[in-house]
Amino acid sequence: MAALSDTPGIGSIHVLPRLQAEQVTRLPSGIQQFPAVGSRLKFSLQAIHLALKLKPGIVYCGHAFMAPLAALVARLTGARLITHVHGLEVWGPLPMSTRRAIAASDLILCVSNYTAAKVVEVTFADPKRCKVIFNTFDDRFRPGDRVLARKRFNVASSAIVLSTVSRLDPRQRHKGHDRVIPLLKSLSDDFPQLTYIIAGTGEDRARLEALANDTGAGDIVRFLGFVADEDLPDLYRASDLYVMPSHGEGFGIAFVEAMACGTPALGLDAGGAGCALQDGDLGRAVSEEAFPAALRAALLAPPPDRAELAARTRAMFGRPAYADSLAAAIAPLRK
Repeated sequence: MAALSDTPGIGSIHVLPRLQAEQVTRLPSGIQQFPAVGSRLKFSLQAIHLALKLKPGIVYCGHAFMAPLAALVARLTGARLITHVHGLEVWGPLPMSTRRAIAASDLILCVSNYTAAKVVEVTFADPKRCKVIFNTFDDRFRPGDRVLARKRFNVASSAIVLSTVSRLDPRQRHKGHDRVIPLLKSLSDDFPQLTYIIAGTGEDRARLEALANDTGAGDIVRFLGFVADEDLPDLYRASDLYVMPSHGEGFGIAFVEAMACGTPALGLDAGGAGCALQDGDLGRAVSEEAFPAALRAALLAPPPDRAELAARTRAMFGRPAYADSLAAAIAPLRK
């Protein structure tokens, strides 16, 4: 929303959160946020009421499941409709009302090339209405004191640290923890101080702990549980390699956050991860079959120039680049 508020031609932004958790206490100038409305019916009625009262020129829909309501509001007010699509929510079958609403959008913002292709495939939207705008990241993700970061997470200075940050949800096993864990015991023969740090909570932790023990990696894997957002930069700084061999990323913002902190990243060339990793220009995106060899090669590679990697990541995905892309995408709607 901050980038949208800075876009030329956008005078004011009015936000109606669906849930209380979406409330933001500090907002950029030009943005007004109304109290969250929990009930779906009340939310819909409030959205229609506010739109008829405020008469917006653009209706922005931040999630596919809200698209039918957003399309109705846009139709009632004569506004242009922007729908922002993130990934998995449009990778499978969608209700007819959602498909039609997305396809009817004047502009469909997609976080990756893969997601844009899926939108066209699933909704039959006009490809010309789909614009790929990569996700951006918070400015706190930048190189910092690596020694202090390792002390913070009780990591030895000589350890070789792999890390993954994600929810440990049985419905999100595509993240790929169980592609990494079985490789660790063999890798530890060549890298005796290898440590794999997993940050995140969820019901799948017990299964992954059992997998680590069964494969002889019980003393290599560390489950941190919940890690606060403000501590994530130090976790990335403490790592030698961020690894997430996921086949279900709409984009993969964690890759970008890690690289913005100067930590190299490795993932699969599946879904939208290739856009986040820039297909090898920033991080490495490999096939699932090539992943074991790529992981070993990444550990053998010389340490990167962390400042240089962070600078290139910022140039590609930083707030200025995001704001420029957003402004260019929205410009035709204001004509």
